[in-house]
Amino acid sequence: TGPPQCLLSLKLPSPSLSPSQYLVSLGIQSLVQQGAVQGKTAHELMDALKDTDILHWKHSLSELIDISLAQTTSIWRMYGKSTMAQQQAQLLLNMNSLEQVNFGVQQNNTEAFAVALCHLAELHAEQGLYGAVSEVLKHLKEQFPPHTQHAKLWMLCDLKIQFDRAMNDGKYHLAEPHVTAIAALNKTEGLYRKAQVLKALNRTTEAYSILQRLQLYCEKTKYTEMIIRVMLVTAELHWESSGFATALPLLLQALALARQHHLQALASETILHLAFTQLMLGVPEQALGVLHEAMEPILAHGAVMDKGRALLLAARCQMAMAGTRSNGQRHAALGLAVQSLGEAAAYFSMLDCKERLRDVHYLQARLHHTLGQTPQRNKCAMLFRLLDQELQAPGAAVAMRL
Repeated sequence: TGPPQCLLSLKLPSPSLSPSQYLVSLGIQSLVQQGAVQGKTAHELMDALKDTDILHWKHSLSELIDISLAQTTSIWRMYGKSTMAQQQAQLLLNMNSLEQVNFGVQQNNTEAFAVALCHLAELHAEQGLYGAVSEVLKHLKEQFPPHTQHAKLWMLCDLKIQFDRAMNDGKYHLAEPHVTAIAALNKTEGLYRKAQVLKALNRTTEAYSILQRLQLYCEKTKYTEMIIRVMLVTAELHWESSGFATALPLLLQALALARQHHLQALASETILHLAFTQLMLGVPEQALGVLHEAMEPILAHGAVMDKGRALLLAARCQMAMAGTRSNGQRHAALGLAVQSLGEAAAYFSMLDCKERLRDVHYLQARLHHTLGQTPQRNKCAMLFRLLDQELQAPGAAVAMRL
């Protein structure tokens, strides 16, 4: 999501506060924004905002309340607390105007509302609720027409959602055109997504070159979130050359950085990568132990795709561990894997992610065959075959993809 949006554009001081008090309020909001980027904890930032927020509510300063709510939405989102982010955004959108707005100016036509709506669009997209996303974006386009001051916010949000949806579906030819448009609005995001597409197209040398440039730039600008995301994609490039051991130091560095800055969503994503790396290095028990640490925050706050990936990875760890167990324990481990795969399939179905569903049905067929469950095996094998024929592309091997 990037650093919290800056909402500190100059406005005329409210008559209920002196100009100096008004500027102090804006100064505190600016310091909170800097604190979020520097890795302060959420409670430190909320404590810093608390006293000024009380003052804003006391004097009915709706413009400063709007800024504060949009800012806390961005902060919670950055820290990976999607429920809190959604609550703050909804509070802002449902709050009645506290001041009379003169000259026919719309109170919900401010940058704060644009930021909150963009967050809501992205949060709904993460849960596969694309109908709701369309409604939110339609409203944004009406409230902030192209070429107006804040239209860039929803344009970038819309493009990122379309890009992520195409990548999740494995339709890289549809994702590629969005890269240029994203880069025109935000060069850093554009470069990151270009590297993702190049990696997906197996153009690893080009992808690696872009990622190295991007990491150097983000280290200079102290854009910690992007540094971690770049490290994760770089680790995935190591996987593709079967360099699982070389990916470990990079992933441990990314995890330390995510924890240092309290970025829970990125820490969970890094743990997923670590668990996959350990599975591929032949230590499934350690991988499952690591994975359990991330499972709760992912299921509570994560995107549907991450929930599905985590459960699919858990099933693969359980299957790998079953091979070393006695008959009774082996049967129990395989039963857990069947359950995990069923839950993963439900999440991938929400996104209509056919490539991932094909992987799940393949593993389900193998599991049912091992357990001697012939009708279930035949059903899963048929579902796998139908998706395989529909996709008409080999895709990545199940064993080599997180």
